[in-house]
Amino acid sequence: MKKYIFPIIIATITFASCIKDRGVTASGPIIVQTGGDSLIHYWNCNASADSTLANNIRIPTKSKVAGATWTYAGAYYDTVQPGTNINAVGADSLLTSGNGSLRLRNPASGPFTLSLPTTGYKNIVLKFAEERTSKGASTNTVTYTVDGTNYISTAVAAIQTYNVDTVFGLHSFDFSSDAMVNNNPNFKVRISFGPGATNTTGNDRFDNITVYGVKQ
Repeated sequence: MKKYIFPIIIATITFASCIKDRGVTASGPIIVQTGGDSLIHYWNCNASADSTLANNIRIPTKSKVAGATWTYAGAYYDTVQPGTNINAVGADSLLTSGNGSLRLRNPASGPFTLSLPTTGYKNIVLKFAEERTSKGASTNTVTYTVDGTNYISTAVAAIQTYNVDTVFGLHSFDFSSDAMVNNNPNFKVRISFGPGATNTTGNDRFDNITVYGVKQ
């Protein structure tokens, strides 16, 4: 039986990537340098805080593969300002005001699940900026599925739980070692919330969610 390998690289502001030609600098806005990779999905999370308009942020700001979306099984979500330039793409990286972020409110009784079809692409890397309030979840756990149902956790060979700071930091997750993630319409990533998630106040905030890959 194939053993899944899930090497994860997690960092804030500066980090090392095991994918050639990917890198960021700590000076100025953090802008993804993609090299020969393609941006498959992107959420800038800049929608209005109005609850009706906020529903639109479930749909990617940009996408090359149909079907990408996300769900949150916690209390509720909305958008909040300010966001961050970290991991922003294109003109979004130049915003200094008016940029928002996705706010997942406590209690975070259920996960944040990203449906990320990778049809036609390989060497998949997920990146996003995240911060928490003082009562938000201080650690998150990442699992993923290649069949859309069964989430892989026991086979994780590297770090699957990461810390969340009270200021935005960059988090990167490299799935390139698992060939089952490639060219897969059923690929999903699930982020579950740890200490602090049961608080009745507080939240975790996500911004500039990107998925990169190499065209097959």
